[in-house]
Amino acid sequence: MRSEWVKMSILALKKLWGGQTQTVSEIPHNAYAWPLPTMPRRHKTMKRQLYILTILILISPFVYGQKVKTPKDIQNAVTYLQTDCPDSLKLTIKETPDDKLINLCYPWDGKYKTIFEWTNRDNKKSKIKKYLIDKGISDNKHQQTIILIAFKQTLLGLTFNENEIIKIYKAVEDKWRAEDKVRFTTDSIRDVYIPKDLEDCFRQIDSFWDDSTKLKVKQCTEEEFIGNAHFGFGMWMRNNWQLWGGSRLSKYFNNLGIYHPDDMSGIILNSYHRYLRGKDIKLEEQVKYYQDYWKKAKEQNKKK
Repeated sequence: MRSEWVKMSILALKKLWGGQTQTVSEIPHNAYAWPLPTMPRRHKTMKRQLYILTILILISPFVYGQKVKTPKDIQNAVTYLQTDCPDSLKLTIKETPDDKLINLCYPWDGKYKTIFEWTNRDNKKSKIKKYLIDKGISDNKHQQTIILIAFKQTLLGLTFNENEIIKIYKAVEDKWRAEDKVRFTTDSIRDVYIPKDLEDCFRQIDSFWDDSTKLKVKQCTEEEFIGNAHFGFGMWMRNNWQLWGGSRLSKYFNNLGIYHPDDMSGIILNSYHRYLRGKDIKLEEQVKYYQDYWKKAKEQNKKK
């Protein structure tokens, strides 16, 4: 029915533009800027304008996107995926280990977006997301994986046990919730060691990188290293050392007067480069730079 509406609407627009084959995205700009320059009489112009406007309003929900409809539970999700998922992907899912299934979907290396759209944080009214949260599953990656495992078992001709699938991931998230209660004092969060201060950061990075990598870092200028590392290793630090969520390392920086995770990772990278080169880290100078930056930004905002 939806395709017929679009087809009929496109044909109507095609007729208005002299029988040329055009899609809505190809309609000339003047179609939206009335009056149309080719119409000789005012009443015909207005009539045609109204006709075009009506058609565009009717087809806009279909052509320009729709609200994502989400399943209410896992069984409902599996039923939907049976018809939505491409056959080639179904075959791949059947052959993929459970812990690798997530890599088949967006944004985890795959291109299939349906499950992500169901569980995306921006989808505030998602029924399946609420259903899983109520079951103790809040992590987006876990939510997608649970749906994929249930779907895989169905494709294999098995009857999935929802509670058994959820139990594994709920145990992980229960552990995370316990960690969150002590995240500013514990030495590990999400199975990742959290450095306690800047020198501890150096020790950890030293253990990550071999001598050849360290040599490359030393050969870079300070600006080159910071620029190249900010969105790579810098992002890894911000996420895994819990500089966004809070940790004993973020608390260490808070005590220095540094509060933004980008500033924290910037100081770590800058200091590590100087440490490798045997230079003075000048920590107080770095801290003052970021404090002055935010003070100036705050003053400028007040003037607006």
